[in-house]
Amino acid sequence: MIDAAELVGLNVIQLVHENSAAAVMYGIDRMDTEEDLNVLIYNMGGRDTEVSVVRYSAMTDSKNKTYEYVEIMGEGYDESLGGMEFDHVLVGIMADKFNGMKERKDKPDIRTVPRAMKRLYKEASGVKDILSANKLINIKVSELYDYVTLSFELTRVDYEAACSHLFERVAAPIH
Repeated sequence: MIDAAELVGLNVIQLVHENSAAAVMYGIDRMDTEEDLNVLIYNMGGRDTEVSVVRYSAMTDSKNKTYEYVEIMGEGYDESLGGMEFDHVLVGIMADKFNGMKERKDKPDIRTVPRAMKRLYKEASGVKDILSANKLINIKVSELYDYVTLSFELTRVDYEAACSHLFERVAAPIH
């Protein structure tokens, strides 16, 4: 990142951690001189999860001017828990459904077909969005492989049950 900035003529003074930047942005408009505030910033990205505990308080200088003070109290992370892990679960469900179809009996596992897997990952992204707001979705991937169409109904409850091992890890970076 520093190299890229220098290529365009920028002088990088300091890099700021993403959660620290979020903490500063949250605190810009907050000016509570009465009591401190502790905030948990939870950032689950596509590939990892980062957590920061931040304290906001007010400080007064010698000229009696009050400033917001932001202190990062602690940080935690899980470098292998992100949205992509939830995609893997969903793609696994779809691959299992496809492999279990009667038309696929005695055929190789769909997971060995890169083009079909790419289509399943693309479908997974949309399915996650729909299941976040709805209780069920009808999944249909036309002619996924060998002119066989994958079509089935998936409920949010079933998807969440399949992701239970991931949900168990969600709180770990906080501890």
